[in-house]
Amino acid sequence: MTFDATDIHKSYHGTEVLKGVSLSVKAGEFVALLGPSGSGKTTLLNIIAGLAHADAGALSFDGEDITRQPAGARHFGMVFQNYALFRHMNVAQNIGFGLKVMDRRHRPPAAEIRRRVAELLEMIELPHLAARFPAQLSGGQRQRVAMARALAIRPRLLLMDEPFSALDAQVRESLRDSVRELQRKAGVGAIMVTHDRAEAWALADRIAVMDHGRIVQFDTPHTLRRQPASEAVRYLVQGVA
Repeated sequence: MTFDATDIHKSYHGTEVLKGVSLSVKAGEFVALLGPSGSGKTTLLNIIAGLAHADAGALSFDGEDITRQPAGARHFGMVFQNYALFRHMNVAQNIGFGLKVMDRRHRPPAAEIRRRVAELLEMIELPHLAARFPAQLSGGQRQRVAMARALAIRPRLLLMDEPFSALDAQVRESLRDSVRELQRKAGVGAIMVTHDRAEAWALADRIAVMDHGRIVQFDTPHTLRRQPASEAVRYLVQGVA
């Protein structure tokens, strides 16, 4: 299963934010969007998610045109920077929420929802916290719950917007491996927005380096280190061993 974005353009108030961006993500592949603030990373992610629409260009999944498809119909999982957990729901209810609000044609039976929630609780190693509420969790635990909720619907693509930025350095580092392992187990392609080089290097199979609304190089970490395509790319990846 392959996701493709082709020649995406987007302007806000007369300012061109995305200037013909193209990228593809294969099944199981982890892609990082790396670049400074204002480079267009989050705008591109929101367009892929269906939270914003491109002015021009096309999106497709396995050859199906999804450019104008509403967010809910795309069946993509989203992990937000602030986790966006429901405060009035406990951990188990948060994880199962996306399943319970599916339309009747696709909604699993209640027993299957319970089974899938239990399976994800085990996967994120938090079965003992199923009855707790978000306010009773640490930042790292909330992030795991947000990841499990995104994976519960068995998404075709996993989207993450600066998923570790609210965590302290020690928790962030330990959680990276967990997130990558969860994504691998799910076998789903992933796109992560980050401005943190170390994060991109630790997680991504390929990195799309963005600058001023364009992807200036889309390569493996190995190639970016050794063969930066421009001085802008060299600057963005400098200091990475």
